[in-house]
Amino acid sequence: MRSVRRSTHPTVPPPPDERLSWLTASLEELPSFLLAPAPFRRLDPPPFANAEDLSLGALLLTVDALTVSANGLTPERGAAWERARRRWESERASHAAAIAVKAGEELRQRVNLWHAYIQDISEKGSETARHYSSEVRHRVIIARLAEVTGRPLEVSLDRRLAEADHALRSRFEAGAFVWEAPLSRLYPQADFWFLYGRLSMG
Repeated sequence: MRSVRRSTHPTVPPPPDERLSWLTASLEELPSFLLAPAPFRRLDPPPFANAEDLSLGALLLTVDALTVSANGLTPERGAAWERARRRWESERASHAAAIAVKAGEELRQRVNLWHAYIQDISEKGSETARHYSSEVRHRVIIARLAEVTGRPLEVSLDRRLAEADHALRSRFEAGAFVWEAPLSRLYPQADFWFLYGRLSMG
């Protein structure tokens, strides 16, 4: 039996206001989080019901999402987003080494989560495939974390990721962007092909 940690993540994207609340809470936790060994941390108290765990990958994707959806915020919350964005950029600059290390730790977990999900598709078929638009988040986070580390994946992880992607391609039909349309500006098809299409179980 696989012992992969199933990290919490939203099946339905939260609205911009909740994303900002999550980001603000996460940035308060970030200094101590970077010193801790685990790549995931539960926010206590959570900023809203069913808020996901803090991780670098979740931070990156939340900032991405707010970058394209901040116009949905009130002027006051828009100003709060700008403060949070500047703080995140400051933290990335001042703790670049620690962030790169933490990104490497999370990469191992995300590759395992992605590999396990692709295996589940083979074993359980359409029951698992219908969650693709949510589970593909792991694959996007892998790509974003790899950018942060600035170095190639370890050989064993690279092989495991390649296995999962090869298995996915055998069932993948290119098509429409699976997430909120504005995000396609940040995730071009050439680099994020797995966001452009659907699984075929035929």
